[in-house]
Amino acid sequence: MPPSPATSSHSLLSRLDESAFTARHLRIYVTVLIGHFLCGFVINLTGVILPGVIKTFHLTSESAGVFSSALFAGMLVGAAVAGTVSDRFGRKVPLSITVIVYAVFSLAAVFAPSFGALVTFRALQGIGLGAEIAVVLPYIAEFVPSRHRGPLVTAATAAWLIGLPTAAAVGTAVVPAFGWRAMFVIATVPVLVGVFMLATLPESVRYLLRRDRLADAAAIVSGLCRGGNPTEAPAARHAAPETGGTVRTLVARHYLRYTIAIWFMEVCAGAFLYGLSSWLPSVLEGQGVDLLKSFGYTAIITAAGVVGAILAGQLINRIGRRVVLGGAFVLSGLFCLAWGTTSATGAVIVLGSLATFFGSGLAGSTLFAYASELYPTASRATGLGWAAAWQKVGGLIMPVLVGFILAAHASQFLFFLVFGIISILAGIAALVATFETRGRTVEQITSEITGEGAPAALTPARS
Repeated sequence: MPPSPATSSHSLLSRLDESAFTARHLRIYVTVLIGHFLCGFVINLTGVILPGVIKTFHLTSESAGVFSSALFAGMLVGAAVAGTVSDRFGRKVPLSITVIVYAVFSLAAVFAPSFGALVTFRALQGIGLGAEIAVVLPYIAEFVPSRHRGPLVTAATAAWLIGLPTAAAVGTAVVPAFGWRAMFVIATVPVLVGVFMLATLPESVRYLLRRDRLADAAAIVSGLCRGGNPTEAPAARHAAPETGGTVRTLVARHYLRYTIAIWFMEVCAGAFLYGLSSWLPSVLEGQGVDLLKSFGYTAIITAAGVVGAILAGQLINRIGRRVVLGGAFVLSGLFCLAWGTTSATGAVIVLGSLATFFGSGLAGSTLFAYASELYPTASRATGLGWAAAWQKVGGLIMPVLVGFILAAHASQFLFFLVFGIISILAGIAALVATFETRGRTVEQITSEITGEGAPAALTPARS
């Protein structure tokens, strides 16, 4: 007699969660890591190309702020839509397509004949970039063994953050010699990665189980995990597919408090990350630093965020998500306030590096790890997508706000004061309204939040 569907699901997920990290895991992880790094690179072109775009199209500070925000408007749409699409139709194909989309619009931006066309292409590119973020982290969270989930999700965020100093470093070599459009030529490379993903990545096992595709899930687990006894999955029962992926789950009674906190923290994190990355080279140039040096300082300061993201994976497994989120956001805010009081080169680099180490590094990467594991499988990408969308709201607002601040010739301290306040507020939200997920499988998290006796994700859902 074949095992029951629930038993088979439980057995497959146990093997997946308790498996060693195999060579097959590594190949899949490296593939998606490359795509996520390139996503970060393409997003963070803004700060590198902005001085050249301003000169080419004779832009005011307000217009430059609109250019920066157009990307985030597209990312907001992409993140919100892609999460729901992925929860309904799978992780593999949507993830591959998002990478191809943002690469194709990089090529379009190379030939943009006017500022209006460039803004349009950048916004359309943003749809693919925002969608990639919404899908890739749930994909990682669902296939890696449980004990590796936190470190590997935060390491993926670190790879994304590496895109920022890499863009600054590449821009230092490329922009003076070939102009800002050459950066978009480089940004077409991800199309090759997207095609490779489409050809090689497996579907998420948890998604397949939610869709009652037990045989397909069993085949992937057997190829992915060493040891254990492969479970012979029963034939598909032709159940009506589960629909999943609704925002209603995110704002349901059990999740509402945590969802509001995530969304608020994401707005603050996006304002910090994207506002700083978009305007820092121009702010430094305004302080008398020449363009090439401003790119170099930006690369050093933002590289500190990468170090923070790498360390976050170890810290959250030891002391938990809540403490890391709250403490890192507050410390980042305090260092921003100190950063705004000095113009000495050494102090600018040290204080800026500390602010990004704690802000975009420790706090930002932990926030995405937390958002990618908090919600049930049927709504995981939707939850991450909406979290990413609210991050883009911060990215949408802050570049425009900074543009007006600079246009009004306000004190440079005001620039840093804004970043300091939003970081401290995010830290307070983290300390008072997060659910600690450390040491739990994603099914256990769902069970504890909803108060159900058995993890809902282990039983194929019905529509």
